[in-house]
Amino acid sequence: MAEREIKYRGLKTFQIFSGEIKSVWIYGFYLKRGTYGDPGPQAHIFVYENGYEGYRVDSKTIGQFTGLVDSDGKEIYEDDIISATDGRIGVVEFYNGCFVVNCGKDIKHSLYDMQDWKLKILGNRFENPELVVSDSVTPKKNGAENELPQQEFKPEIVASE
Repeated sequence: MAEREIKYRGLKTFQIFSGEIKSVWIYGFYLKRGTYGDPGPQAHIFVYENGYEGYRVDSKTIGQFTGLVDSDGKEIYEDDIISATDGRIGVVEFYNGCFVVNCGKDIKHSLYDMQDWKLKILGNRFENPELVVSDSVTPKKNGAENELPQQEFKPEIVASE
């Protein structure tokens, strides 16, 4: 079995001394745990850098690394908004046991099958919600008026002996 890197990211928001609110992405492994004084388990991303540190992050922003990178070499995570060379734009999601690109109108394409299409990360649904493709919008191919063929993603299970 091939070894794969399993890691997560989560958005940590904090207030600096000037009162300004800042947000940073924390990358590492995910653990939900309680700490002293917390009302219940909290989402944490732990990082091994000069020791072992955990950061509490917003649990709604946690996304797993897909194992793939875009055409610029940037790692693709759940909730990233990506575009392909054919004009498709969608959000990376985990659906029925695999990573897919949700292009709206219930059109989902396997991310693994799309990896040769020169994918580009445009942003993510937390920092760039205006880029999210809604269900009422059908993606167009290269700005043309023709709609892309609507293919429903159906995962196949392949058994090996």
